[in-house]
This record gives sequence, C-alpha cells and structure tokens, in this order.
Amino acid sequence: MRRKVIVAFLVALMSFTFSILSVQSVKAESVTKGSYVEVYAKKAELYSSSGRKLGIYEPKNSDWYLGNTIKISGKDFYQVATDEYLSSDDSYVYHNRPEIITVSNDGDVPVYNSKLVESTEVALGPGTSWYSDRIIYASGGMPFVRVATDEYVGMWYVVQQKFTQRL
Repeated sequence: MRRKVIVAFLVALMSFTFSILSVQSVKAESVTKGSYVEVYAKKAELYSSSGRKLGIYEPKNSDWYLGNTIKISGKDFYQVATDEYLSSDDSYVYHNRPEIITVSNDGDVPVYNSKLVESTEVALGPGTSWYSDRIIYASGGMPFVRVATDEYVGMWYVVQQKFTQRL
C-alpha cells in the first residue's frame, strides 16, 4: 500500500511539473527555410562576438541553423547560438534546395569541394543526372549545387532542374 501511495504521489508531482513548463510552437516549414552552417574542419572552436575563443568545439559534419554573420578582423563568423560563432575557416553556409539536375553534354563537368577548390580526382560525366540537396555560393555570388558529400558543381554546368519536395 505504501509503495502505491509513493508512486501515485510521484506521478502527480511529475504531471504538475510538466503542466507548468512553457510550450513553444514551431511551424514545420520554419525548420527547412533559412541558411545553415556545416562544420568541415575536424573540430571547430566556437568564438564570442568579440572574437574570444570559448574552448568549446563542434564536430566535423555538424549542422547548425545560421543566426547572423559578423566580421571580426575581416573574417566572417557564423552565429549558431547566443554569442557563439563558428569561424568561416572551419565551416560554410548553405541553403536547402532539393532537386534533380542534369549537367552539360559538352564534356566532363568539374567537381569542387565546399571551399570551392576543384577536385583533381572526380568529375561528372556529360549529360548525367544527379540528386542535389543543397546550394552554396562563392564570394561573388556564383551558385554551386551539392551532388555528393563535399562535392559541388557550378550552376553554369546545369542544363536542367527538377525541383523535388522534401518530406
């Protein structure tokens, strides 16, 4: 009997605790809109808005919703939490953009990494189709679409696009 009373009391206490917690509603489409940051360094240290190292690291391939972009000593820093920023030396900004692309028939199409350095080992065959899920931009605004992990193709090589719906 004593055990039942204790269990009932704990259940009532937990129910009361959960009922007073605040609830925040989020629209589903807000999760896929906006800009994101991905870490491409082995580990990326976080910085404050003043440029001070925080001693906190984020792992490679981790993704973050982008708050603001600030410049510290001429370098871009991407806000991923309250007064926590990733350096552009360790990460890059992207936008979700699911689509199927077909590349030019004029010959092999060069592939670039997220730092926009051309690969010497990989190229896409002419006229081939690929699924792409994100887009990044060079500093001059030229778009590149992702066709594989850390492999991007310049949009000027894309001759056809079919947008897909992300479920």
